[in-house]
Amino acid sequence: MSGTQDQAAAAQTVLFDEVYVPAFKAKCASFGLQFPDNESLQSALESVVMLKAAESSKQNHVTKSAADALRSALHLPKPEDVAANQQHVEDEKQASDKLSREQNVRQAIDVLAKASSS
Repeated sequence: MSGTQDQAAAAQTVLFDEVYVPAFKAKCASFGLQFPDNESLQSALESVVMLKAAESSKQNHVTKSAADALRSALHLPKPEDVAANQQHVEDEKQASDKLSREQNVRQAIDVLAKASSS
C-alpha cells in the first residue's frame, strides 16, 4: 500500500473504533441490548455489515419490491398471473373459434337452435 492508502486505512480504523463502535453500542443499549464480551460485540458488528450489504444489493430492486408489496396489500394479481390468464382466455377463444368452424359442429348447433325455437 502507498502512504496515502495507509493513512486512509488508519483514519478509517480510528473512526470505526472511536465513533462507530461507541455509537453502535449506545444505540443497541437504547434497545436494551448489552454485549457481555468483545466476541459478542464483534459478532453483532459483523451481522450489521452483512445486513447492510444485503440491503444495499436489494436497493436495485426497491421499485419492484414496493410494487409487489402494494399489489399484495391491495390483493391485485401479479403481472405474470394476469398474462397467464390472458393467454388462457385467448386459448379458449381460439378453441371455440376452431370448433365453430368445423362443419359438423355448426350443423349440430343449427339443429339444436331450430329445435329450441319450435
